Amino acid sequence: MLQRIVLDQFRNYRHQEALLAPGVNALIGQNGQGKTNVLEAVYYLSLLRSFRTSKLESLVAYGSQSFTLFGEVKSETDGGRVTRLGVSNGQERRLMVDGQPVRKASEFISRLVCAAFLPGDLAIIQGAPGVRRTFLNIALCQLYPEYLIALQSYNEALQSRNAMLKTPDRYPRGTVTAYDQVLTQHGARIEVARQRFGEALNQAVQRQSEFFFPDGRQLSVKFLSGIQYLLDGVDTDESAVATKFLESLDKNYERDCREGSTRLGPQRSDLACQLNGKPLAQFGSEGECRTAAIALRFGVLELLREQKGQSEITMIVDDVLGELDAMRREAFLNQLIASGQVIFAGTALPPGFGDNIKTFRVERGNIVEG
Repeated sequence: MLQRIVLDQFRNYRHQEALLAPGVNALIGQNGQGKTNVLEAVYYLSLLRSFRTSKLESLVAYGSQSFTLFGEVKSETDGGRVTRLGVSNGQERRLMVDGQPVRKASEFISRLVCAAFLPGDLAIIQGAPGVRRTFLNIALCQLYPEYLIALQSYNEALQSRNAMLKTPDRYPRGTVTAYDQVLTQHGARIEVARQRFGEALNQAVQRQSEFFFPDGRQLSVKFLSGIQYLLDGVDTDESAVATKFLESLDKNYERDCREGSTRLGPQRSDLACQLNGKPLAQFGSEGECRTAAIALRFGVLELLREQKGQSEITMIVDDVLGELDAMRREAFLNQLIASGQVIFAGTALPPGFGDNIKTFRVERGNIVEG
């Protein structure tokens, strides 16, 4: 649970601090005042990324060279232990945990476990496969720290291999394929983890169907691996998958040279989202797709709660209720307020949050309690 956050030179905040409650925290204010910026700061403290932009310069307050975020995270499952997190980002990024510098993102990410409900979540259903891969990667990084290490190692090797494949005349085959062992070792770990997660997520979202599609329709998801046929029969054996992946890379080397990139691998994976067996992106209405995206978020939240504990999770909600009808809004709120700490941003507090609410007024980059 996040009990304190400090924003310094972040977006429209010069220096602001907020003490947060374990239950519902409501950031109330007119549009354009900085409510979503606070949620973005919480998300960044958790995952070292923004949910709005990939341009770091957009996060820095006008006229400044860098921003700093600080947070205190209290763990109920660890006897009330408080972890102090700090990140500053300008020309270089600096990470601190309990006052000590850490070099690797994997040593920092998800010490604050954050679950998000955002207006842009519609893209999880309707967007490109890369959006769904990011959705998978974030969930798995929060569940398993070793997954992030495998993903980083794989992406570094893939980038190097692809760069050489674009100019194969300059690099002998042995130089290019020197990366294959790294690709297949970490790629197998990634795809096996995704496969297992996809099965667990499918069960969770099917349970969510009862809340969000009470007419009997069933939401389902299926992981589609970028090395799918290599997983057949060995989909939980990392060593066997790695061996078959390595053989396939060798077999398809000439084709990869012609195309200038590595065709097979986790970078080609996707997640199929269906309602009653029909692809939602093609056949679902916008309302059904938005509802399905929320159900997927709750499915991930269920898996996080099972592993981390309910009290360890901070949920950020950026005014997504306006897209839901009364029945689905009630289903959303009932699950939300029973799931841990909530930080909600909106122009007004909607009914249904209950009485355990701490309110903050947000106006022109100022956060005032009460």
